[in-house]
Amino acid sequence: MKKLIIDGGLLLTDMEIQYKERNIHLTRVLIDTGSSCSIISSEIAESIGIFPEADDPIYRVCGVGGSEIVYAKVLDSITIGHIKTEQIQIEIGSMNYGFDLDGIIGLNLLKRLKASINIEKLVIQYEC
Repeated sequence: MKKLIIDGGLLLTDMEIQYKERNIHLTRVLIDTGSSCSIISSEIAESIGIFPEADDPIYRVCGVGGSEIVYAKVLDSITIGHIKTEQIQIEIGSMNYGFDLDGIIGLNLLKRLKASINIEKLVIQYEC
């Protein structure tokens, strides 16, 4: 179980990502059940050595904040609270949505974790 917060009308948590044995802690991560995939900002990605490469999949994503071109990478792991999942694909983009966010947890990660969100208690629970 991991505590959540609501800030500016956004449901937020924090998480740690690992890529090629380099870790970074993201403090403002939006939980978005309407997003099919999870995404982190390119600025944060670059700080731990994640850069676009010629063979990376490229996508256009659209949402309330607009649309942008992103590329995908498979991370070593993502840790939220005490739950860790390994070898998960995320998207990397500029994330200029008008909100101060480090990343977005989308359905791909929520499904992988078998997560359930309790809004009344402001917690996210996992079955994996």
